[in-house]
Amino acid sequence: MKNEIQILVVDDNQENLKLVGNFLKEKGYKIALSTDGENALKILNNNRIDLILLDIMMPGMDGFELCAKIKAENDLKNIPVIFLTARTDTDDIVKGFELGGVDYLTKPFRKEELYVRVNNHIQLKLLRDLHEKYLKEYKESRNTALSMLLEFSKIIDPD
Repeated sequence: MKNEIQILVVDDNQENLKLVGNFLKEKGYKIALSTDGENALKILNNNRIDLILLDIMMPGMDGFELCAKIKAENDLKNIPVIFLTARTDTDDIVKGFELGGVDYLTKPFRKEELYVRVNNHIQLKLLRDLHEKYLKEYKESRNTALSMLLEFSKIIDPD
């Protein structure tokens, strides 16, 4: 199952990308890497991404701005975003959550903690996706049943 999960890691530091990317690959996840916000948006628009690990401090578009853009896009807004950053100020943490982040992990981080948080949010996303699938199927079945009842009522009482 993990080998079907795609995680996008966005960080302008190549060493951080390698460290996080290699660790998550070892855990069985597929990884996409980006060093900036613009490229991350291209990846998001051209691939099915299940989770985003996002640094805040990047040149050009910072992580906060990128998160806001992701959450404003209907096709992207449900992708969980975990901020992975050196910024530890409470205002930054609160802002990350206010912008739609689901978690906030500060650097330096412990690999075990990163894995647990990633795994938890992947499981939550998979459950949410399954719920949405079943809800859609239920609504379609209900609409079909209502249409059939309406047709039957016309046959029984044509007036």
